[in-house]
Amino acid sequence: MKKFFEDDFLGNFNSFFNGMVQQPRANVYESENEVICAIFLPGIQNVEDIDLTINERTLEVRGTSRLEFKGFRITQEEVYQGEFKRIMELPYLVRQDKSDATFKRGILTVHLYRLITDKKSNNGVVIRDDE
Repeated sequence: MKKFFEDDFLGNFNSFFNGMVQQPRANVYESENEVICAIFLPGIQNVEDIDLTINERTLEVRGTSRLEFKGFRITQEEVYQGEFKRIMELPYLVRQDKSDATFKRGILTVHLYRLITDKKSNNGVVIRDDE
């Protein structure tokens, strides 16, 4: 039993978990016409390390986080470092031309607005009479 619970046993799973891209934690808040997504991104030093994409009903965040202390080596790691990716399904279609994102103290806040479509429009093609 002792060997079963030793560090070597758990260490065998490191190769399995190391190949996975981590998903940062996020909260999504919605009102009738707006969505706010708060994504926790510890270790981000520059906003250039974050890639944010909005596509109809999804929000994708990806990048790389690093926590570095020169002259020190890590002995215990609980805060993930490395590549991350998170794709979130939004409650409704959002406008791609109107959005706002801010990054402050490790939290990326994305403010999105609902896409209001004209229900009368059927996206049909107008046929011209050439006679």
